[in-house]
Amino acid sequence: MDKNMKQAKLAKAKAEEAALNRILLWMVGGAVLEFFLLLLNRYVIYNKVSEYAVHTAMFTAAKILAVAALVCAAAAGYWWKNARSAGKKSVLPGGLCLFLIGLSLCCFGVWYFYTMSYFRGVELLLYVVPVVVVLALIYYLYQREFFLIACGGVLALLGVWGSGNSTTFYAYVAVSVALVLLGTFLTRKAQEGEGLVEWKGKSIRAFGKDANYALVYVGAAVSAAVLIASVFGLSAVILYAVMVAWLLVMAVYYTVKLM
Repeated sequence: MDKNMKQAKLAKAKAEEAALNRILLWMVGGAVLEFFLLLLNRYVIYNKVSEYAVHTAMFTAAKILAVAALVCAAAAGYWWKNARSAGKKSVLPGGLCLFLIGLSLCCFGVWYFYTMSYFRGVELLLYVVPVVVVLALIYYLYQREFFLIACGGVLALLGVWGSGNSTTFYAYVAVSVALVLLGTFLTRKAQEGEGLVEWKGKSIRAFGKDANYALVYVGAAVSAAVLIASVFGLSAVILYAVMVAWLLVMAVYYTVKLM
């Protein structure tokens, strides 16, 4: 019995160390991407006339990095796949692959928004990077249901931020509501399987045995309601307040559950 307890504690310690390493990689990668975006925002989007040479160099570098990072991400993904096939649990290949994908997406985003003269899009990228990092922290530190609730909340907040009368906005709301409904459907399937879902003949634990599914359904309803309300032009201040208040309550609730 003592031997089994020691093995269980050792396995738990290794899992916690791996999670901590992943969190550190997400934080460092997010900080690097955010700093890079701030540089592009300063010297590509809001450059001065006297800084034209720097503007040209930075924009050219961003276009080159957009393609080069994507190619390197494919190579890192191949390395990651081989490492997993060999049974190695190193976080470096996966972390490098995800960072390079993020770098490529950021560069392509700045390239596209600058070409379209939609400078507000770069502002969106500056928000998206830290939000993705926070979602990663929630995924590794909290229960999975809080991660799902937070993802729905982020979709709703982005919908409120981009509200308007454009076709793109309506398409975003439709896709976001569909994703929220899909998450609700998968949650229901997991609830029927006591937290387990079937994937390619294997049972994958999506939620813990003590998961509070009711909160997931309420969170989906709140997110969908905020998205739909943004279409009808309800005050953005009210919608922001409702969504942020809900997420704060959930953060407090799940933090207390960890204690």
